[in-house]
Amino acid sequence: MTEELRVHWDLHETDEQSVSREQQLARHPELRRAHEVKIAAARAALAALDQRVATALHRRRALEQDIQAFDVQQKRFDQQLLAVTDQKQYLAVQHEIAAVRAKRDTLETEALELLDQEERETKARPEKAHALERAETEARAAFELLDAEAVKLRAELATLEADRQRASSQLPAPSRQRYERLRTGRAGRAVAAIDHNACGACHRGLPPAGLQAARRRDALLVCDGCGRLMLLPPEDVAPA
Repeated sequence: MTEELRVHWDLHETDEQSVSREQQLARHPELRRAHEVKIAAARAALAALDQRVATALHRRRALEQDIQAFDVQQKRFDQQLLAVTDQKQYLAVQHEIAAVRAKRDTLETEALELLDQEERETKARPEKAHALERAETEARAAFELLDAEAVKLRAELATLEADRQRASSQLPAPSRQRYERLRTGRAGRAVAAIDHNACGACHRGLPPAGLQAARRRDALLVCDGCGRLMLLPPEDVAPA
């Protein structure tokens, strides 16, 4: 293998490591969002529960006022009943009393159902609150790990970039310019290893003549599929 091909191989190894770390960093926002979504769901569930309790309480208090008003109304009819002397009036007042009692009973039933709902929701609240607390705790721990990993990955990327700069500086100017152009236009991977008789980047197979040329290890090949530079690993590099 020529010295220039050896430099290209070193650049390939460096860029593969850089791409791997950049991909790890790129996953961090999604990992964070997963925890944020979980927290938001737990917070929304707790807020919805509190809103149901507040709505039920507000409605129940309104019903209790209406029930009290019906109690006052019934007492008034009861007093009227004692004062009437006419049978027809007596029956009419009794009818009014029955109607008031029916309305009151309906409201009282609804008020009791709301009270039951409040009690159920109140008993369920600690579990909902704990779920939110647990989600927030898990998120904090995960974010700390992600932050630490990000610091580590960025430090490694800086080291790899320095290695890349040193290696690329060893190339002749035309080769260095071609490498940099391809690296920019091929998502950070200008050089691909030939793997299983195919381009290691896009997996397009090589024709027999191309494989023969690659085995001589005296020149770079260009992939017809992705346009990257291709070469076989040096003979002293163990296969992956």
